[in-house]
Amino acid sequence: MFNLQEFQEYVQMNLKSVLPEKYRDVTIDLNQIQKNNGKTLHAMNVYNAESTIAPTIYMEGYFQKYQESARLDNLMVEIARVAVENMNPPIEFGTIAEDFKEFDCVKDKIIMVAVNTERNRSMLANMPHQNREDLSLIYKVIVRSDHDGIATIAIKNEHMNYWGVTEDEIHDVAMQNSKEKLPITIQSMNEIMKEMFSGEGMPADMAEAMFEEMPMNQQMYVISNTSKINGAAAMFYEDALSGLAEQMGTDLFILPSSIHECIAVSTDMETPESLAEMVQEVNGSQVPEDELLSDHVYIYNAKERTISLADTTMAQIEAKVSENAQNYEGAETNVEGNRPRHHR
Repeated sequence: MFNLQEFQEYVQMNLKSVLPEKYRDVTIDLNQIQKNNGKTLHAMNVYNAESTIAPTIYMEGYFQKYQESARLDNLMVEIARVAVENMNPPIEFGTIAEDFKEFDCVKDKIIMVAVNTERNRSMLANMPHQNREDLSLIYKVIVRSDHDGIATIAIKNEHMNYWGVTEDEIHDVAMQNSKEKLPITIQSMNEIMKEMFSGEGMPADMAEAMFEEMPMNQQMYVISNTSKINGAAAMFYEDALSGLAEQMGTDLFILPSSIHECIAVSTDMETPESLAEMVQEVNGSQVPEDELLSDHVYIYNAKERTISLADTTMAQIEAKVSENAQNYEGAETNVEGNRPRHHR
């Protein structure tokens, strides 16, 4: 059985023979792509001289199917189909390269995304961003939005410099666009459960009875955006949480579920420390590595309309990061120092 590297090389060597005749002259490259939180994915790019778009096909999903006993010839046909479909992109994709040369052509499509600062230091070094406690807001250009999801391109320093705009200008248009194109959604957990059970065929009155209404300050509220993709950034929309806090009559604790959503509860419900333990447990067992946002809990101050860390401080986080780095360096030195000496 192939390992991942061998699987990729097999696909690279044999894909042309599966493609339609008109695509037999394509160039196929293998590369690695850095994703959120430092996760690296293995990808294949298929270059066609007649197209300005080279589809990127991630190999991990196909390799998993191969490990689960899918036939190689069937997988090759599937990969070839995806390659062909994406070498003939929608019309708007054909103008991406030209659009990116002019800020005016992309500024109405820029949105913001929240990521973990420490886990993405390498990526952030090459991107305009603004820090929010232990998180950073980065910016992306929407190139497609449909029933299949949202396709985006991350804005890098080279784009910002080429356009001749500042980080603050990008942030301002991203804030405005995000609020308009991806407006915040706030739903109680009760509402979500009712919808889920009703969607599975449970009579509405039974679902209502199962999930009786509770006082607002005893409920959990899921915060995201209308696409449910990268929705955690919605908590940073200006005044986005003020209405919920006003209805509750309290400040809010914010629990980061993932980069896609977070949960708000009244500060009357629990302590930030106990909520942080819950977040860390869920992160460690249920959230994919590249979707992790933070292990910490935030507080929304309704009067000041600000979000800050609740269970710790940035000074404590930075001290821990520094300590971990020193421990790592010490361990490296110790391994070197304990090598057995060889005598002639």
